[in-house]
Amino acid sequence: MKSNRDRCCSERRLEAPGGPDRDHRTTRFIADRFSWLALLFPWLWFAIHRMWWIAASVVILQVAAGQVSRLDGLGILGLLFTITAGLIAGFEGRNLLQRHLIAKGWTLKDVIVARDLSTAEEMYFSNLPEQDDAYMAVSQPEWKTRDRVGGFMTNDPAGSFQFDLNGRR
Repeated sequence: MKSNRDRCCSERRLEAPGGPDRDHRTTRFIADRFSWLALLFPWLWFAIHRMWWIAASVVILQVAAGQVSRLDGLGILGLLFTITAGLIAGFEGRNLLQRHLIAKGWTLKDVIVARDLSTAEEMYFSNLPEQDDAYMAVSQPEWKTRDRVGGFMTNDPAGSFQFDLNGRR
């Protein structure tokens, strides 16, 4: 029998449009498991993940279900709808989030089997190749001096100091 510590789930890794940045800050991991916040507050969960149309639809449908539950004999129907909407959001919310991101240009790159997010991140980032120092080094500008009219010297290759204090060249 497996204990709670031995349970595995998967994390899906998505990359932003244009690929990952140098620090992988745009790399996103989405857990493939039930979401309790989506069960209890589906509209809030969708709004947090910027799925505005779905969040607005859930709010409208829950308000409508609340109004229907006020009618005689239909009280249980509104409660059942609210519970059903929460269950659907709890079980399928992360899948909808993944589909939403893929529709916006994100790319599903990996499915990593791990216990939790930190383990999945550790497994992914430990397999990345080491970046050499030449790639990480910031290039320094080359400053050149040149003569100007009137003997004024400048070492500004961008031309930021082309004008004197009166705005003349």
